[in-house]
Amino acid sequence: MYFDQSGLAVVGNAETSEIGMESEYIQTQCVLADGGDRFGVCALAFDPNEELLWMGNQGGHVTSYYGGAMQKYTSFQVHATQDIRHILPIDEGLLILTAGMLRCQIRRGIPVFTHTSPNLTEMQCMLQLSPSRFLLAGHQDKMIDFNISLCKETALVDVGESGCVMLRGHGRFVCAGDPLGRIDLRDPNTLKVEHTLETHSGSLSDFDVQGNLLVTCGFSSRQGNLSVDRFLMVYDLRMMRAVSPIQTVLDPLYLRFLPSLSSRLAVVSAIGQAQLVDTVALSEPRLCLLQMENPGAMCLAFDTCSTSQALAFGDNAGSIHLFSATSDPVFNTYSRITEHADPVTHFPSFAIDDYETPLSIVPLPIINTDMPLASDWPEHLMQKCYRKSQPIDPEILRAMKMQGPIGYAPNPKATRRNQVAYNLETNGSRTLTKSTQENRTIKQLADEGGNFVAIPKRYRKVDLKYTKLGNEEMQFDQFNKTSLPGLEATLPNSYCNTMIQVLYYTEPLRASLLSHLCIKEFCLSCELGFLFHMLLTSQGTPCQPGNFLRAFRTVPEASALGLIVSDLNPEAKQKLDLGGLIQNWNRFILHQMHVELLETKKRKEENKTNKKPFIYKETDFPTIMGSQGKRTTDVTKIEEEKQEEESEISQLFGTKQLQMNCCLKCGFEVRKETFLLACNLIYPTNEPEKDEWSFCDILKRSLCPQQTTPAWCDQCTKFTPTSQARILQALPKLLSVNTGLHNPQHKQFWQNQMDKVVAKVINNESARSTTPNLLVTSSKPCRYGDNCSRPGCRFRHSFDNATVPQAPVNNLYCSNNWLPHQIRITLKGQNLLIANLDREKEQAQGGGGDQIKTDITDSREYTLTAVVCFVNDQISSEKQNLVALIKVPETYLADGKDAKVDVQQWFLFNDFSIYPIPPQEVVWFSLDWKVPCVLYYSTKEVTDVRSDIVSGLTKDVFTQDQCIARSGGTRGVTFTPLAQSEMPKPGELVAMDAEFVTLNQEESELRSDGKMSTIKPSQMSVARITCIRGQGSLEGTPFIDDYISTQEQVVDYLTKFSGIKPGDLDANFSSKHLTTLKSTYTKLRFLQDSGVVFVGHGLKNDFRVINLVVPPEQVVDTVFLFHIPHHRMVSLRFLAWHFLGMKIQSETHDSIEDARAALQLYRRYKALEADSKLAEALSELYERGKSLNWKVPAD
Repeated sequence: MYFDQSGLAVVGNAETSEIGMESEYIQTQCVLADGGDRFGVCALAFDPNEELLWMGNQGGHVTSYYGGAMQKYTSFQVHATQDIRHILPIDEGLLILTAGMLRCQIRRGIPVFTHTSPNLTEMQCMLQLSPSRFLLAGHQDKMIDFNISLCKETALVDVGESGCVMLRGHGRFVCAGDPLGRIDLRDPNTLKVEHTLETHSGSLSDFDVQGNLLVTCGFSSRQGNLSVDRFLMVYDLRMMRAVSPIQTVLDPLYLRFLPSLSSRLAVVSAIGQAQLVDTVALSEPRLCLLQMENPGAMCLAFDTCSTSQALAFGDNAGSIHLFSATSDPVFNTYSRITEHADPVTHFPSFAIDDYETPLSIVPLPIINTDMPLASDWPEHLMQKCYRKSQPIDPEILRAMKMQGPIGYAPNPKATRRNQVAYNLETNGSRTLTKSTQENRTIKQLADEGGNFVAIPKRYRKVDLKYTKLGNEEMQFDQFNKTSLPGLEATLPNSYCNTMIQVLYYTEPLRASLLSHLCIKEFCLSCELGFLFHMLLTSQGTPCQPGNFLRAFRTVPEASALGLIVSDLNPEAKQKLDLGGLIQNWNRFILHQMHVELLETKKRKEENKTNKKPFIYKETDFPTIMGSQGKRTTDVTKIEEEKQEEESEISQLFGTKQLQMNCCLKCGFEVRKETFLLACNLIYPTNEPEKDEWSFCDILKRSLCPQQTTPAWCDQCTKFTPTSQARILQALPKLLSVNTGLHNPQHKQFWQNQMDKVVAKVINNESARSTTPNLLVTSSKPCRYGDNCSRPGCRFRHSFDNATVPQAPVNNLYCSNNWLPHQIRITLKGQNLLIANLDREKEQAQGGGGDQIKTDITDSREYTLTAVVCFVNDQISSEKQNLVALIKVPETYLADGKDAKVDVQQWFLFNDFSIYPIPPQEVVWFSLDWKVPCVLYYSTKEVTDVRSDIVSGLTKDVFTQDQCIARSGGTRGVTFTPLAQSEMPKPGELVAMDAEFVTLNQEESELRSDGKMSTIKPSQMSVARITCIRGQGSLEGTPFIDDYISTQEQVVDYLTKFSGIKPGDLDANFSSKHLTTLKSTYTKLRFLQDSGVVFVGHGLKNDFRVINLVVPPEQVVDTVFLFHIPHHRMVSLRFLAWHFLGMKIQSETHDSIEDARAALQLYRRYKALEADSKLAEALSELYERGKSLNWKVPAD
């Protein structure tokens, strides 16, 4: 027996795999039950009448879940202290058994009755004999016959001192099992013992009955000790004797017959493994194993549904695992309709100060039209009144010349084109509607003396002007004069571009992710590694993070934290707090990468060493030991012995902390070691405002917080005042800080501290702040007006006269900043000392700051390397933006293009717009528009160390390819895989073509000149990728022809241009070779890393959508080979017809056909070039194309 990559036990030879393994059931759901953070799941039951799964935990709580999606249906508390022992769904409702109580409730959660009795002692199980008759038993010498119609106990039956802990129904008997391994077969009417079966010599763990077979599992007594019996005892109830036992590969603890399959049996171990065995075909069975996803948890409950399509497991960690044989399992063959809560009627509502929404959106009752309404206006107020036109500008009247009755004058450029100012004349205070406020110009806001502050161009959100070809013709060089790559922001959730740039310029993290590769489909660490490889090879060209954002949208934790932003809800997008969102994203991505890298590390270790065998302990099975076997857990001991496993993320970002919780009543203390990946700044609230706080003081109280709050005390068994404190034990290499400036109070605190720093300098040195110099601009107005996005534009704009906040060196707020560039953090025992190295000399002269002595535990110096800022545009919420200020390491600036960059290497990253900035600008903040969100402080171990990168891509990516289509995709295999001798070599040709589908429609608007302008291009997703051999005996034969599965909604399959039909990308219906995008992407990456030359037509757009950056020397694009400068591009169809005499793409597109045509065209090009006839052939091509209007003749 060995363990495979997923952790499952497999019988056979690890090299030869003599016995295969099939997967009939897969885990489709894993939910944390109510109270799962404190109590384990100890009872599970599928409802035989409705599509419900019932759960009971050790805290006396019951919850139901609807359907295979595990949608929570009802949840209620049954008992305050006793755990749930058994749940029995009946026709009228639900019977719930605890240790000393029987509760009946309807499925909606309303109690019907509660039965308690002195006879109910340590109850364990129950069984329904008739619609009104039930048997109750447990760890006592009596079995109770209970009548639910009378709600009373009708009889007591003696079962012996060992009691009865299991009851199973049969057509002829009532099967009752005791903990000592004996099963009594009783008459259903008299409850007298008819037969007795002695099953196991130690104790009985579980048994089940179906048809004429009774199967048991338990423990055997060997040399005075209990050991798990790996043989299932099988008894024939017709002969009342044992037949051949069934051997299992795991230690059985629970077993259930699959109701719809009379011979199949599910056997479950304590560690969550399950094996499906057959009671009939015992010779050479095909092994089928299942494994819960929660490692280290113990299975406490198990049940199967009546259709055998779903299996449910409950563990002591509070999770419920649902395994199903189909994607949409049905619990019962004929389930009645479940009664759901009536939907709440939502009436339309709007704000009381909203003057634009008409009252007619609120429906009114039918009233008599003859009666006047209270809202009717009097007639004297219903007169039509027209707004007076604005007077003509005196400048126009002065310069106007008359030509007959017509006057003409030059435009003074005082207003925008096609706009007329709409000023409301008021006496006193001014009241403006929302639309009026948005339409006011910048000049109006500045003249009115408001709080408007113009934002520098480099910080403003860049609005791209798309052409009819989308962003293919965008000239990104005007936004980036460096060799550093940027990121496009055209896709949803592109707000995280700033943090992606920060992570990319963190050298150890970049090296770890570039070396990471796992088998998980939607792994954010893998996708970040792929994206970092694009940035590494792009040479300053912006990259599109489409694949990463695609995987990001599928992570359930990201959706639960509200990190997924949809473009379909513009109102919610306007209310979005980008500053808080990016801080939550920072904390999420660090934790997600830590978990993913840790899983990969564990998987590699499991492949090297086998797991230890399961060891039985009596204290782990309270069902067998009764009340004496209850586990008493020492919380302090468990928390002290538990250690956090480390990954590359925790080694880099992890701040080791000792968390101490002390009950202020009983003194019970719990200690726990944790790793803090991101620190949230905690600002003082009760301290007087006049107190001066340094950034080091705030960081210190945030790293070592102390508070008193009500918390649960296991010693007092209730919520008590608890002192909570954290003590640092080890410092991180990179300190990630979330500023937490979400509310005005925190922003005001930060502003007050900056003002106090400057005021202190003015008082001490009598310094005078100078006014920032404005840029000298031309008096001639800019033709683009305020929409101008050209960097360094010298023409006049309306916002040029406004106060433009800059960061001049002579500004006191820049030279005396509150946020330091360098800090030192020192651990001195349990004390934490933080010093500002920017002012260390000043503090040493004045005797202030933290005094560092020799008896220190750890001391590190940190340098500010990244700041993520929220740019708050007060004019329009749609133009709010996030930017990153990053100190780029010298290793990233190897290109001579950046030779003149300042040695400080600070750059402003605004998506694909990148500017070098001085260090003073990094720590200068104007909180009315530039708000710091995330800070990264790094040690020299991070900034000065060059990490090695080991690529995880090997030729195994071609052998690990699997088809995920339910049909197996055998009918759709159109390629011949590469043999070992055909592995690509540098310089070899590979013809490639890709097909795409559309995920959203293009957004356009009609301009005033009648032309269409693209506001947002359509979002494309790769649907099919084909690669063809370019040499050898199989030249022209595909070795990759993958259809890419997608879970997102496809708006347009573009069947005419792609050949993709509905259902081709659905694993349930596709007959093609369907695979994941990650699987195909790794194969393309391996080809690129191998140095092959890709041949195709229009590969630039293909690689962009696929998110692959290929060096130009590895790309041969026929669209440029057969092209004369300053002329149109020629289609592949016309080129194939003209040069090859082939007619392709007649009805639809086929990527195999297109790739072959591109390869043949390249061969034709090389032949023409060798014969020196290329120029003549191109001239003939364009002449013939113009004569035919670039259309292939029909005949």
